[in-house]
Amino acid sequence: MSNTIFNDIGYLASLRADAVSAPSTAINEVASQFEALFIQQMMKSMRDAVPKSDLMSSDHLDTYQAMADQQLSVNLAQQGGIGLARVLVEQMQTKGYVPPVTEQLNQGVRSPDGESKTDPQPLESGVGGQHG
Repeated sequence: MSNTIFNDIGYLASLRADAVSAPSTAINEVASQFEALFIQQMMKSMRDAVPKSDLMSSDHLDTYQAMADQQLSVNLAQQGGIGLARVLVEQMQTKGYVPPVTEQLNQGVRSPDGESKTDPQPLESGVGGQHG
């Protein structure tokens, strides 16, 4: 998902073709795109929950804000996002929907500090990471 724009139709079409031809290699990118879409919807819901004032309200501002949120969601997902892409990849591979990639399970999924994750981290059970 390097240097992509959220609504780049050509990129999304090539990603779809990759997912059909080699699902185990495209799963990380597809999961990352899904995470970007999820983050975008979450941001939209948060903005809709805040009351708008007449001072800073216009159709132009709303359009610009929506475009900025779309690109921000892609950038956040590229940097590891909220971890949704990693969890989706793990679940799809664990359930056998997509065979695991033997070389690198989380190729392209990055942690918040920018380092590439090569081994999936087990999910913590319980509240606050406490095991019960």
